[in-house]
Amino acid sequence: MGSLVEEIERELEYNGEVTVFVAVGKSVEKSKTTLFWAVHNFPGKRICVLHVHQPTHVLALTDGKLARNKLKQKAVEAFQKLERQKMQERLDEYLLILHHAGVQADTVWIEMDSVEKGIVEIIALHSIRWLVMGAAADKYYSKKLVELKSKKAIFVCQKAPVSCHIWFTCKGCLIYTRIERKDGSNREIATPTPPLNSPQRTEQSKLLLSESVLRMRSLDVEEDTDIRGGKLRPISWYSEHPNLSSNRMVDTYGSIQLQMDEVEEYQGQATNETAQQLELSAMDDHNLKQKVFAETVKRWNEENDALEATCKAKALEGLYLKEMSRRKEMEEFLEREKQEVQKMKDQRDEFKKELQMVKDQRAVLESQIAESQCTVEELEGKIISAVELLISFKKKRDDMQIEHGNAIRLLKDLRQLVNGEDTSFPGTQILEFSFMEINNATRNFDPSWKIGEGKYGSVYKGLLRHVHVAIKMLPSYGSQSLLDFEKEVEILSRLRHPNLITIIGTCPESRSLVFEYLRNGSLEDRLACKNNTPPLPWQTRTRIASEICSALIFLHSNKPCIPHGNLKPSKVLLDANFVSKLTDSGMYRLIPHGASTANSVWSCIKSNPEIASVYMDPEYLENGKVTRESDLYSFGMILLQLLTGRPALQILKDVKCAIETENFNAVLDWSAGDWPFVETQLLAHLALRCCDKQPLNRPDLVSEIWGVLGPMKDSCINSASCLLRAKELRRIPSHFVCPIFQDVMKDPLIAADGFTYEADAIRGWLESGHDRSPMTNLKLEHCNLVPNYALYQAIQEWQQQ
Repeated sequence: MGSLVEEIERELEYNGEVTVFVAVGKSVEKSKTTLFWAVHNFPGKRICVLHVHQPTHVLALTDGKLARNKLKQKAVEAFQKLERQKMQERLDEYLLILHHAGVQADTVWIEMDSVEKGIVEIIALHSIRWLVMGAAADKYYSKKLVELKSKKAIFVCQKAPVSCHIWFTCKGCLIYTRIERKDGSNREIATPTPPLNSPQRTEQSKLLLSESVLRMRSLDVEEDTDIRGGKLRPISWYSEHPNLSSNRMVDTYGSIQLQMDEVEEYQGQATNETAQQLELSAMDDHNLKQKVFAETVKRWNEENDALEATCKAKALEGLYLKEMSRRKEMEEFLEREKQEVQKMKDQRDEFKKELQMVKDQRAVLESQIAESQCTVEELEGKIISAVELLISFKKKRDDMQIEHGNAIRLLKDLRQLVNGEDTSFPGTQILEFSFMEINNATRNFDPSWKIGEGKYGSVYKGLLRHVHVAIKMLPSYGSQSLLDFEKEVEILSRLRHPNLITIIGTCPESRSLVFEYLRNGSLEDRLACKNNTPPLPWQTRTRIASEICSALIFLHSNKPCIPHGNLKPSKVLLDANFVSKLTDSGMYRLIPHGASTANSVWSCIKSNPEIASVYMDPEYLENGKVTRESDLYSFGMILLQLLTGRPALQILKDVKCAIETENFNAVLDWSAGDWPFVETQLLAHLALRCCDKQPLNRPDLVSEIWGVLGPMKDSCINSASCLLRAKELRRIPSHFVCPIFQDVMKDPLIAADGFTYEADAIRGWLESGHDRSPMTNLKLEHCNLVPNYALYQAIQEWQQQ
């Protein structure tokens, strides 16, 4: 076989990606299972047999002098040659096994004292990627073995390069697999060796020396080399004479240390005849080993055949057991089927009996059905008469409800007349609706028709008497008498202002209010540019601020004073011309504050400060009292949002910081246009004063705030853009014009066809004998006329602009 130098020259032929290296030992019998496992699990891969050759060391004791003899040196070299020859023969046996298995194979070996270190060095030298080696000795193997038992395997697992994938097997079974590792905290596990003075070591040394004497022949020292770190260096060999003591010193170059007298004695005994005998003995030994190798190969083939036969027998036995199991399952299945068939037969007999009973009862049931049909006909006649009676009762109920409503209105008018109140003022007349009308208008309170929800109830969009309205359902907690509720609604209905939303009617049954419906949304939506609407110009924002201020002045100057109590951008609604109107003004008056509720809304806010609105006055959060100063705080927050267009959460802090650093331009919303800087900065100072924590430090609405907002509003109206806008606004909206007179209506009334007409026009039409609609020419269901208060208020506001 090739020498170690030839193995190094073939190093470049190994490709770590396609070659599987199998670590084998001196015992071919023990290493066969590892080799067979690699061949079975890596079909088509190239197999390379990896072996670490451990040289036998012979120790010799001298009297302090190193004696080297040429004959002794040749004996040691012959012994080394013999050991390598045995090692090559073992490698040939491994190659022969792989050849019979039809696998391309090669060998690589290294000479080193430690097997595990030699394996690690070969892995690093050849950049091995795949390695198969034993995990434990055969005596440690069991079916429950799941960890490494061999110290060599543990050392290789911990010290091998991380790029090497290692499979550890035992008796042809995979025990453990090591994949790439990144940690370097490995511990070194050394393999114990027999002590130098032990009988085992002494016997081993004697055997090696005897073999070296029998097989000694000439050999060049340059042929014996070892690989250390990728370089070649002389190999250290150790030998021991059988007659010497076991306590000997080791030479660093591997040569044998002998005493001078022993060398001379051995020189006298070595003759040419002995050399010839040794040579003949070596040839005979070589021939004998070849015969033994052939017998061994033959025995291996027989063992392989026996193993294959055993596997076939086990496979046949498994098939037999499987067939027996299937046969048993089929027998059990057939038994269950028989039981099911018998059960079905029993059920069939029972069904036959039941069927006969049913046939017997059929005649009885048929006679009963005939009697039932006669009874049904009688009941149908009674139901028809009952329905007719119910219809008449319903009509009477409706008439009585109308009479009841008229009586209540008459009673109210009489009560106001007795109290000296003026009932001729049209603004105090609001409609009363039944709960059925409210329910129908909101389509049974359809969630898709809900347009808002807050602490003062939910708001629904509705179609009530052919008019789009907003219906606010007040919360039901607390207790309040119907008389108190109607009284508070009466007070709120008298609040008529162009910038306050109009109350059209009420439903005392459900504690709900009906308002006019504004389609342009709230100020909150417009500041957030909801639905991609353009930003409001600064002129419109200034006008909205002045309108809110005007409405607050009106509310605060009323007797008694009615603060808004819940002012924020979502409560400022905009009509088609962006005219602002406050909603929920004084709504807190309609929420009961009895001893049982104890101001439920305020108590909830005080116990949960995180739900409190940023527009609420801190003073209100402390005592729960709604005052004028509370509206001033909320108005200041809205004014800051109109100026900056920012969310209200951090707006106070941002504006204060900008004014203190004289950088107010940084927070001003320039998407609204070119603000007049001086007036705008003055408004910002007023807004910050409105948001002062001390109510006494807040400015006055009339003397201070209106004194700034009034001139700014006038300047906006006088500007060219506002004049153009005013001209557009002066165009008469089509729904303000009477279809008959073709003029702006002064007293709009709703007819049965759903259209609104001027009072004189529609009354003249009906009094002249017409019973059909002037617009559709369809017959009118009735001649009743209903005042359109929402349209009337809208016409009044348009005329006041």
